[in-house]
Amino acid sequence: MTLTPKRPLIFHRIAIKGNIRLAALLAGFIGGWDASASFFIFPDIRDNFAGGDAATASWVLNASNVVGAALLLQAGRLADSSGPYKLYKLGIKLFVAGMLLSMLAPSIWLLVAARGLAAASQALMGPAAVALVIKYGGIGKESESIGRWGLYTAVAGFTAPLLVTQLISTFSWRALFGLQVPIGLFVLYCLQTDNKLEETSKPFKMDRIGSVLTIIGLSCLILPIVKSADWGFASFKSLSLFMIAVCLLSILIKRSMTMDNSPLQTDLFIHRNFSLACAMSLFAGIAFYAHWIAILLFMIEIWKFTLIEAGLLLTIMPASMSLFSVWFGKLADVRGYRLVIIPGLITYSFLFLIMWINVDQDPHLLLTIPALMGSGIGMASVWPTLTSIGANAIGGDSIGSGTSIIHTIQRIGGALGIAIVLAVISGLSESGAFIAHRSAILVMPIAGAMALFLSFFLNNPQRDFR
Repeated sequence: MTLTPKRPLIFHRIAIKGNIRLAALLAGFIGGWDASASFFIFPDIRDNFAGGDAATASWVLNASNVVGAALLLQAGRLADSSGPYKLYKLGIKLFVAGMLLSMLAPSIWLLVAARGLAAASQALMGPAAVALVIKYGGIGKESESIGRWGLYTAVAGFTAPLLVTQLISTFSWRALFGLQVPIGLFVLYCLQTDNKLEETSKPFKMDRIGSVLTIIGLSCLILPIVKSADWGFASFKSLSLFMIAVCLLSILIKRSMTMDNSPLQTDLFIHRNFSLACAMSLFAGIAFYAHWIAILLFMIEIWKFTLIEAGLLLTIMPASMSLFSVWFGKLADVRGYRLVIIPGLITYSFLFLIMWINVDQDPHLLLTIPALMGSGIGMASVWPTLTSIGANAIGGDSIGSGTSIIHTIQRIGGALGIAIVLAVISGLSESGAFIAHRSAILVMPIAGAMALFLSFFLNNPQRDFR
């Protein structure tokens, strides 16, 4: 008997410089890291930088929501017209500048301004990066490619609470922003290439009036939502801003029906899947942003967990998402969207409903851990798939515009979800802290059920009826 020599292991070297696909996927990591970490730096900024003024410190978080939502639509049109590579590279440069200014900010309002710059950079990066991920992911693998984007986002969401809580304990909130500077520089290195990219700029003149209407209208819509805990939904200030938002956005929609260069492309809504994805994005945004703040506050206020203990448990959500995100994307490409989204939303809504029914004032991890795992499954099945629906339903040269609309609606839903949780807790405070925080958990299964209902009307990728 002769022995066959073993074949040597061959390791394929992965190029870093010029790896545009990796650079684009890292935008998902940056977004996931920033969104997850922001919840944990707020107490330190409030107590040690804003003099204990929670209302002032909240602008550090609110600036990202307001600026990001206001600029996403314009960023989508720019990605389609100027080319996603150029816009993404510009966005990364602004991101590095925003993180440096945030780290070095000498006052709270300069920090807010720096966070606004960082939010603007991420608004530019988002649609451009999605377009690059799809372009370099291959034809017929759109959902899988976006699933990989979701994987990077989930990994960031998993690692952020672990690292940020330790950084804050050892240093301060400034370390969070400082850590993101080398990440941005690494992305810029990945984007450096000597190859000529097949990307041409198209003649495009942005509708300036429409841009002003979009920025002011969405800002007036988002601002009273994120400040609802301080202002109240029914206050004169909030109602006035809502009315201004309705008027300005109505004018924008009317202009968009007759102008091809409007920031909002209303003709995209003739696609059934795209319209459904937009509606689902609102309810998914409510649910998925609400569960972070609702569960975090419940653990800290009711179960008396420390911030580090709560952060460790919350990592179960993004960790679960990272396990399923790519696989769900592959499944959606082959078998259709509903087979992925419907079971994910059923799991999400059911497990949070069970938690709401059975939770009490003593820590109950046998209820909490399955709900957190179900949350990760829900996010893995919904977030990447909705973006993929937006790209697949319209295709062609409007991927940036389509995905930016979906992400704008997700941000509005996210701001609304956080506001609803805080409003429920505040409104029911006289009934006791436990009743108030327990009631906030009900937001997740209700919003999840609404998204689930809409998902039954989705078509498969190959037959997007008009």
